[in-house]
Amino acid sequence: MENKNFNSINKVLYAGIAVEDKCFFIAIKHGKRIKVHKTKTVGKISNNELSIRLLSFMDKYGAKIIAAGFTGIEKAESFGSKLWLKHDIVPYIYKKIKGAGMRKARLICQKTADNFDKHHLVKIELDRKRRVQPAFLVKLKEYQKLVTKKEFDLLIGLAERCKKRNLKIAFFNSTAVGGGVALMRHALIRIYQLLGVDVSWYVLWPEKHVFNITKKEFHNILQGISPPDVFFTDEHKRLFKKWSEFNASFFEDVFKNTDVIIIDDPQPSGMIPYIKKTNPKAKIIYRSHIQIRADLIDKKEHQQYATWSFLWKNIRLCDLFVSHPILKFIPKVVPIRKTVLMPATTDPLDGLNKDLSRGQRSYYLGQFNSILDKLRQRHLNTRRPYIIQIARFDPSKGISHVIESYRKLREKLKKKGLKLGKTPQLVIAGHGAIDDPEGVPVYSSTMQMLHMDTYSHLMRDVAVARLPHSDQILNALLSGSKVALQLSLREGFEVKITEALAKGKPVIAYRSGGIPLQIRNGFSGYLVKPGDTDRVANLLYKLLTNNKRYDVMSKNATHVNHDYFTVNNAYKWLFLALEISGTGVVGNRCNINEIIKKKIGKI
Repeated sequence: MENKNFNSINKVLYAGIAVEDKCFFIAIKHGKRIKVHKTKTVGKISNNELSIRLLSFMDKYGAKIIAAGFTGIEKAESFGSKLWLKHDIVPYIYKKIKGAGMRKARLICQKTADNFDKHHLVKIELDRKRRVQPAFLVKLKEYQKLVTKKEFDLLIGLAERCKKRNLKIAFFNSTAVGGGVALMRHALIRIYQLLGVDVSWYVLWPEKHVFNITKKEFHNILQGISPPDVFFTDEHKRLFKKWSEFNASFFEDVFKNTDVIIIDDPQPSGMIPYIKKTNPKAKIIYRSHIQIRADLIDKKEHQQYATWSFLWKNIRLCDLFVSHPILKFIPKVVPIRKTVLMPATTDPLDGLNKDLSRGQRSYYLGQFNSILDKLRQRHLNTRRPYIIQIARFDPSKGISHVIESYRKLREKLKKKGLKLGKTPQLVIAGHGAIDDPEGVPVYSSTMQMLHMDTYSHLMRDVAVARLPHSDQILNALLSGSKVALQLSLREGFEVKITEALAKGKPVIAYRSGGIPLQIRNGFSGYLVKPGDTDRVANLLYKLLTNNKRYDVMSKNATHVNHDYFTVNNAYKWLFLALEISGTGVVGNRCNINEIIKKKIGKI
């Protein structure tokens, strides 16, 4: 049962279910009111009956159920997995709720609703130690369906070894929402919770001034996209050290009680000396997620030299350096023996990637159009095709190149005499992150570009939006697109390419950073020399006007390497943690798969 035509995207429901002997109670929160409905049954209460009854409220209210909490249900994890994967309802399993019947259902409903903000976006939960608490979405068996028996057995075996050794692992990064690192960590911690291993994820106390420094004087400089007059100043070094010291002091107890600590990117790197001092026995892994212009780091006259020299004083204390599988991303000063190659990943079962029904996609595209209303932009016409680039609004993402490529495509289509109803639109969208202060300025410059005489005639067919953190909006947008672009000038490893390919969307991308590892040129998409917008426009034209070629490439795109998904990423981290806390890891700048194969007989 599914409501395909919600009357209003602002109408949302939350539910609470309490099952008792021969009856169940369903509480529905609609606006500020909660109403409880009691149903008696003759025999055993089935989960299917509960689902049907729950979903009937969407028709009754003409609204979308965002989340449902429940207690007393047999096979609760199976029921929750079905709610998430089939009905797009976030499940919350409650084991100990005081009260009975009607009162219990009402309490569960309110507790479930309290997990979401006023915009109906899930709140990211941090405990008092700033440990992230991801919500349950699916049971472990759902991941087992996605990989080979050998891959899943390896995951289970490594998890059991970690538990037998009581190994404690902790990840540290700067933010729990926005950006690829946070997305990967949510998926990773969810699967570790299902496995029962002791793995935690902590985020630093935020500081706006420091995030300005780390974005502009760490990331942008190391990626080679910063203006030449920007340097990492002594005052900014002092501020960064002070902030690092504050966070290190806060996490001191965590350091003392952790065996393996993973530092994600430069922001938390200032804590490394404090970790070594607090717990000399702890093993530290540094994970580099960005494209680093290693070719510029060795030259003292370049801004990259000063930034990297500062960071390396801390990073060199780590026991292992994990990089994307691109050797030119790795500075020469990093010891070969300490270096391991491992790609970024995405999760097939999260809101970004799970299958959405037609009605569910319609709901989220309606949300997108509501956002466009607020931005005073025209609605996306879902009856017409559209091209999409999903990325942060960042100087490295080549957004101006996307617009120029689209302009050139439109000229070619106009010459062909294509009617407006069949002319593709363009969508440029992405989330923001609290540690990225450049999102608003880059968005503003994008809109300014579209108002220029050269591009203003396109504005009716271009949608540009910085989106709230609703993964399903991005999922729906990408699922409905015809072709995906990724014209990044600098890129570590863009998981949005993996996500587009998995949905059967051919991707046209610049041949930069780790992108060539993800696209088989001419098979699942096209790789283009950075800056060649003529070539991008020609390839878009080719795909959009040759249905046979498009269909073949769309089918090819779905063959995505398992290395780019959560299960494989999960067992790789467990393997590294076990090895580094034992006999050690000799990386030799090899891919993690090669290292695991050499040790597979001992696992």
